Formats: sequence, structure tokens, C-alpha cells
Amino acid sequence: MRLYKMELYKLLYRKIFRISMPAVLGILFAYFLLICVGEERSTINGSLYTGFEAIRRDREITEEFRGILTDEKAGRIIEEYGFPSQVIENYGGFRDENYLNGFVTEYLGNGYLKSWDDYRISTGLRPLRESELGKAAEASGRAVILDYAKGWPAFLELLQLGMILGSALVVAAASPVFSEEQQSRMAALLFTSREGREKDAFAKTAAAFTAAALIYIVITSFIFLLVGVVYGFDGGECMSGMTLMQYGFYPASPVSLKSTAFITFLMLSLDLLALFTLCAITLCVSAHQKTAFHTVVLTFAVWTAPLLLRLLFNGAGYLLASGTPLFLVMTGILADWYDMLFIPVSIAACILVCTAFSGWNAWRRAEANV
Repeated sequence: MRLYKMELYKLLYRKIFRISMPAVLGILFAYFLLICVGEERSTINGSLYTGFEAIRRDREITEEFRGILTDEKAGRIIEEYGFPSQVIENYGGFRDENYLNGFVTEYLGNGYLKSWDDYRISTGLRPLRESELGKAAEASGRAVILDYAKGWPAFLELLQLGMILGSALVVAAASPVFSEEQQSRMAALLFTSREGREKDAFAKTAAAFTAAALIYIVITSFIFLLVGVVYGFDGGECMSGMTLMQYGFYPASPVSLKSTAFITFLMLSLDLLALFTLCAITLCVSAHQKTAFHTVVLTFAVWTAPLLLRLLFNGAGYLLASGTPLFLVMTGILADWYDMLFIPVSIAACILVCTAFSGWNAWRRAEANV
């Protein structure tokens, strides 16, 4: 335990970690303010609201209509706020909509908006039971729940960025674990210590995975706090096909019938698996290299290599790449592989176990190479 605490202290108090962790949180905060909140807009009775005020006003007007969506409730929304109609070039939606009339028009309106130069303004509503959303709800045996659910896509958008940045931080933190001891020629001394090679290898491995877990906890907690305070997490019981369309979740697909909260939980689980797998890969490379610099370069090459695999081999390449740390943190992976989620999970688990054991074993046997 003493050796483990020493190794963990070394990792967490490195200058690169103490600088990078606040930097990652700062980037997430800036992205949240400028992109997530900064792009919010809501038009209510002719008045335009943007940013924090748009979110607040949308949450307020939704309170009256929360609950099971009915044709009567949809009609009341349109009667009060009207159909949105303003379209401008290169903007992917109606400029004069709010959360409520935008939602009703999207799913029940008799018009459409494919692009800024291909659209038709809605003039009436289709019955809920005849809409794609209504048919999906009927297939799932659940009612359509209307609630302010924009916090969930905002959370997942920020989470995806956070896990990419967190992955880079895991590589930076874990890269020196083994290779730096070789570089500083401390390996020979460590191997003659009272704890011995096996305990040293175990302590270093455990400390690296603890650091990866702490990175995950800090980033996810920070994002949860940001989104919860501003957007809230209402609407978790809504079907993911209603709230996560930007990630490929559409009402007609089986995965989209699951609740948004459940999909978010699955994504959080995949993110943790991705960081642990990347940590294991980093440790494996570190144990086989004699400098921390070479470890960082090779690990980043291995981390990004699945992109090339995806481009060169299309579907088969995507199948293999889906279980790698880079792709596991992408929210779209759930929409694409939900019915066969065991495939990317199994690939990631195999990579994690094999590389972790290889790195531990390589360092345990490294005395002959010192």
C-alpha cells in the first residue's frame, strides 16, 4: 500500500498533470459557454431570447405542458405560440421557434425543413398516432412524454469533448510510469528494493488506473454540475429518439425507444471503459520503451490509428475500430452498435486485459534489460 501511495502521488503531482487538469476543465467551461449556451435562442410571442435567458424562458414555458403529449396539448401549444416560419441561409432550423413549438412542428407539423432552401411551413398538425413518434411510442408500449430535455444532449456533447481531452490527459499522465524509470536509470535500484519487481509493477499499474479513474470522475462531475445548474436534467424518461437526434437516434430505431437517462448511463459506462483501455495501452507501450517521449508519441499513434482503419476498410474497419478508446467515447457508437454492443465492449475488454498484462509482465521482467 505504501508503494502504491507513493506511485499515485508521483502521478498526480507531476507538473504536466497539475497544469493539464485545470486546462481541460477550462476548455470545457469555455465550450459550454460559447457553443452550448451561446447558440441557444428562443422566440416567445415575438420576443427573442438568447443564451442563458433563452434556456430559462424555455424551461418556464414547458412547465405548463409537461407530461404525456396528446393531440389536444399539441394544439394548445401551436395556438399559443404559432408555427415557426423564419428560415435563413446556412441555419439548420427555424430562427423564430422556441422549445415547445419547435418540438411540435418537428414531429407533428405537416411541413418540413430539410435545408434553408428546401422547406415548407407547417399549416396544421397531424394526429399523434399517425406520426413517426406516435408509432414508435405505440411499438414500445409507452406514452410520449413532453418535457424540457435539452440538458441531456448538452451533457453528452460536452461529455464527448471531455472524454477526448481526458484521453489525452490519461496518455500524458501514464506515459512516464515505466519508461521514465528506464530513462532515469532508476529501474535497477527499484528492482533491488525490499518490495521487489512484482510489487513495484503492481503498484505502478494500480496507480495509473487510479489516476485514470480520477480523471474520469473529475471531468464527468464537472460537466454534470455545469449542465445541471443551467439546463437541468428534466426529461430523462423521454425516448432518446426525441432528444438525441443529433447523434443518430431516431424514433423508428429500436435503441431510440430507450429512455434518454438509460442511454446516458450506457455512454458513461463506455467512457470509463475507454479511459481504462487507453490507460492499459499506455502502460504497455511505456513498459516497452526507454523514454517517456517515445511512449507519448507511440501511444498517440496507436490511439488515433483506428481512424485510418475506419477509412480504409469501411464497415469491417468500423467494426474493429468500434472497440478502441477513440471510438468508444463517441456518442454515435451507441446508435450504430446498440443491438450488438457486446462486440465493441468485448474488443475493448480484450485490449484492456492483454495490454495491461503485457505491460505489467514486461516491467516485471525488465531487469535483464537494464
